[in-house]
Amino acid sequence: MFGLLWMIGCGGPEVPPGDWANVAPAQVVEVLSGEGRSYLRVAEGQYSFWASVPELEVEPGDYVLLGKGPLRYAETGAGRLFDALTLIESVAVVDQAVAYAAAKLPKVEGGLDIAELYGARTTLGGKTVKLRGRIVKASKNIEGTNWYHLRDGSSGPGDGENDLTFTQDADYNVGDVVVVEGPLTLDKDLGFGYFYAAILEKPTVVVEP
Repeated sequence: MFGLLWMIGCGGPEVPPGDWANVAPAQVVEVLSGEGRSYLRVAEGQYSFWASVPELEVEPGDYVLLGKGPLRYAETGAGRLFDALTLIESVAVVDQAVAYAAAKLPKVEGGLDIAELYGARTTLGGKTVKLRGRIVKASKNIEGTNWYHLRDGSSGPGDGENDLTFTQDADYNVGDVVVVEGPLTLDKDLGFGYFYAAILEKPTVVVEP
């Protein structure tokens, strides 16, 4: 299977149809091949991971859209052992503009996006906020609860304000798109280097299909 390179048309970036799971532009860092598969080390925002996809023409520096797939541990491929490997069947090679366009989730009705929340955070402390995001990281059973990182693609990687943490006892999965609503806590300092300029503590959470 060969990836299609989706370019910018005269009407702006056109995102190819698909159930893409990107929450930040995903750029290929390293490529391995074997057993009819391509093994991609991908940098997506502040996160880096390995993905196994159907064999395609792709080079380091290319941007890709990736669908959802199961995470496997201690998986072998291309003559090496991966500590963790996501198995993905839907992939497209795209240009940078399409990668940025595909990563953005639409705002929930009556809510904010993450960039807007950080932009107005000093006026939102203690107030109820509502937003949609995709869970990109989960740290479970820490300090008696679960800690989830949300992204919605509303701001570019590296600016420090494109990732919002929420806590909840319920169990959710990386890749879930959720709508969260609750009072915003500012400047939460847990010590040991864990400081949150903004965090939602035990908000209501609705997982979208």
